[in-house]
Amino acid sequence: MNARRILPTRLALLAVIVVFGPSALAQPSMQFPPRSSGPPPLEPSGPPPLTPADMPNYCVYENRVYSLGSGVCIGRTAYVCVPSPGPSTGNRAYWASKEDQVFLRPNCN
Repeated sequence: MNARRILPTRLALLAVIVVFGPSALAQPSMQFPPRSSGPPPLEPSGPPPLTPADMPNYCVYENRVYSLGSGVCIGRTAYVCVPSPGPSTGNRAYWASKEDQVFLRPNCN
């Protein structure tokens, strides 16, 4: 290329960088919600919202209520919520780790 063409091109590029450079590098401020000064919300620590009449139809784990057929993995062991077979479980649904004829266990890897 001709030396006469290169110098004006470089000067024009330098002028563009000087004029528009700072605004091109400026970023819009991020809008974040204000932080609350209190502690983070806690998990409910009271008893699960079940009446004794409901207990034959639900299982409870870590203070959370699960319906019949629900699966839970604890480590690599799978459990499923099964209905009570009678007074031996206090007439309550319970967590079983073996295969049930109706409810299948989840796959825990």
